Amino acid sequence: MSGAWAAPCRLLPLLLLLFHRTSAKGSTGPLQCYGVGPLGDLNCSWESLGDLGAPSTLHLQSQKYHSNRTWTVAVPAGQSWVTIPREQFTTSDELLIWGTKAGRPLWPPVFVNLETQMKPEAPQLDPDVDFSEDDYLEATIQWSPPAWPRHKVLVCQFHYRRCQQMAWTLLEPESKSIPLDPVKIQDLELATGYEVSGRCRMEKEENLWGEWSPILSFQTLPSAPKDVWISGNLCGTQNGQKSLLLWKAPGHCVQVSYRLWFQVKGQELIPQEAPCCSSSIPTQAEWVAVSAINGTSWEPLTNLSLVCLGSGSAPHGVVVSSIAGSTELLVTWQQGSGEPQEHVVDWAQDGELLENLNWVRLPPGNLSALLPGNFERGVPYRITVTAVSPGGLYPAPSVWRFREELAPLVGPVLWRLQDVPPGTPTIAWGEVPRHQLRGHLTHYTLCAQSETRPSVCMNVSGSVQKITLPNLPWGPCELWMTASTIAGQGPPGPSLRLHLPDNTLKLSILPGLLLLWGLLLTGCCMSLASSRRCLHLWHKVLPHWVWEKVPDPANSNSSQPHVEELPQAQPPGDLPILEVEEMEPLPVTEPLQASSQLDSGYEKHFLPTPEELGLVGPLSPGPRFWPELTPGQERGAHLTAEDRLRETEPLA
Repeated sequence: MSGAWAAPCRLLPLLLLLFHRTSAKGSTGPLQCYGVGPLGDLNCSWESLGDLGAPSTLHLQSQKYHSNRTWTVAVPAGQSWVTIPREQFTTSDELLIWGTKAGRPLWPPVFVNLETQMKPEAPQLDPDVDFSEDDYLEATIQWSPPAWPRHKVLVCQFHYRRCQQMAWTLLEPESKSIPLDPVKIQDLELATGYEVSGRCRMEKEENLWGEWSPILSFQTLPSAPKDVWISGNLCGTQNGQKSLLLWKAPGHCVQVSYRLWFQVKGQELIPQEAPCCSSSIPTQAEWVAVSAINGTSWEPLTNLSLVCLGSGSAPHGVVVSSIAGSTELLVTWQQGSGEPQEHVVDWAQDGELLENLNWVRLPPGNLSALLPGNFERGVPYRITVTAVSPGGLYPAPSVWRFREELAPLVGPVLWRLQDVPPGTPTIAWGEVPRHQLRGHLTHYTLCAQSETRPSVCMNVSGSVQKITLPNLPWGPCELWMTASTIAGQGPPGPSLRLHLPDNTLKLSILPGLLLLWGLLLTGCCMSLASSRRCLHLWHKVLPHWVWEKVPDPANSNSSQPHVEELPQAQPPGDLPILEVEEMEPLPVTEPLQASSQLDSGYEKHFLPTPEELGLVGPLSPGPRFWPELTPGQERGAHLTAEDRLRETEPLA
C-alpha cells in the first residue's frame, strides 16, 4: 500500500506547479468531468493530444473531505472516456483530476466541484397538448423537471421545429423549475405537425447543459384546405374518365379527414367524407365545398364553382418557353374578355395519374407564371391556363410543350390496307406515342427497297396517316418509316414486307389473248353458217332477209287462198274412241277477198297479211270449218317450211 501512495507523492511538486494554471471551475484543457444527476456517477472524457497519445491512468485527489487522498482509475486502451462509480467518492466533495501515461502527466489537472458540476437529466414532456382558438394559434405543453433536490433550482431550455425540417427555433425566455410554468408555443399554423424537445442545467452552471429530452411530436387543429383545384377535362370531352377534386396535403406528419358537399344540378347538397387529398366529382356537379372533420369553429369552408363558362372569356395566346440554363418553364398568356378573380396554371407529365397534377394560383393582373420544378428534356408536359371567377371557370385549350426537344426513340408501325385500285398497295401507320416522340412531329420518311433496286426514301407530311404507292417495283419489297422532330430523325420502325405481282406481263399478253378469242369466235360463227345442221339456228338468230330467198312468182302459191295448216294426222293405233254428236252445219262465211293488187305472188309473199295489219279480227272460239282443197292446193298443204325452202332453191 505504501508503494501505491509513493508515486503520487513524488508528483506533488509538479502538480502544484500545474495547479496554478488550472481554473477553479472546470478545465481549460482537453479533460472534462461532470456528475450525472445529484447522486449519479462521475463521467470524464478527453480529446486526443496528438503525439502525446491517450492516458492510460486517471488520477483523482480529494481536496475537501480527505486532503491529499489520491486514487487511480485504469483507462482501457483506445478509449477516450471513463465512468467512475458513485461509491468511490463522497457527495459534494471537491476533486483534482489529471491523466498520465507511463508516469508522465498529459495535461494540467482539472478541478471538479461535485456539488455544482453536474448535468441534470432531461425533462419530461406531457403528450397532451392544449390549443387556444384565439386570433392566433397557441400550443400549451405541460412538463416536469428531472429528479432534483427541492431547494436547488434548475434552468431548462426548449426548442421546436416543423415536422421534417432541420432547423430548430429556440423558445425565449428559459423556464425554471421553481416556479414551474408550462411551455407555450405561439403563431403556429393549422393542420401542421411540430416537434418539441428540452434540456436543463444547474442555475450556476451556465454552460453545463444536460442531454436533450426525447422529441415530442404533435399536430395542430385540422383545417379546410386552402388550395382546391380540378384534375381532368371537366369542361371538355372526358372519354369515360372522371374528373377529380384535388387539394394540397397539409404535411407528411398530419393526418386529416375531410367532409365535402357537392351541389348537383337539380338536387340538394350531397355530403360525403374523403381522406386526403382527392375525391371524384359527380356528374353535372356545379359547386363544391370542403371542410376538415374536427376542425376549428372560426375557419370558413373552402368552396369552388364547377360551372364551365363560355370560351370567349378564357385566356388565349398561351405560350410556353424554356429558360436557358434552367429546368423551369415560363408560361405567358393574354387575358380574355371577362374579369377573373384569379388565374390557375396547372401542368402534368404525359401519362401521369390524375392525382399527380401540379398547379399555381396567380392574381388576375398577372399574365405570366414561372413553373417551378425539374422539367426533364424530351418529356412532354400538358399545360393549361384557367381563369377563375365566382360564377365558374374559363379554361383555355391545353398545350403540349417540351423543355427541350429530342429525336424520337422509335418509328411508326406500318400495315397494309385493301388495295385501291387492285394491285396498287395502300399503306397506313400509327402515331408514335408522345413520350417516345420526345418533340413536335415535323414529318415522316418512308423508305422502300426491293431485291433489284436500292432503297428509295420520300418525306411524308406529318398530318396524314396513309399513302398509296403506285410505282413500287414488282416482286419482293420491304418498307419502313421514321419520324422526325426539330432535333433530328429517329430510328426506323418495324419493317413491312410485300410481294407484288408482275402486272406488266399481264398487260403485254392481254391483246394477244383478245385477238385469239376473236378469231376463235369468228371461226365458230363461219362454221355454223356453212353447216345445214344449223338451219334451225338461222331462223332463231338471223333476220328473215338473211335466210329467206326471193321466191319465183311462177312457182309461188301467194295467189291461192290462204289455208291454215293443220297438224299432221297421227298414225292409227290404239287410240281412245270418242263419240261425236252430229250438229247441223253452220253456214260457211266467205273469207275476205284481198284486193286485186295483192294477187301477185311476189307481193303477196312479202307484204303483211290482213290479219297482221289488223283488218281481220281473230277467229272466234268453237268448231272451225276448212274449205275443200283443190288438187294443187292439197299437195302444198302437207309441205313443211323446210320442204318449201327446198322447192324454191331451183328457182333461185
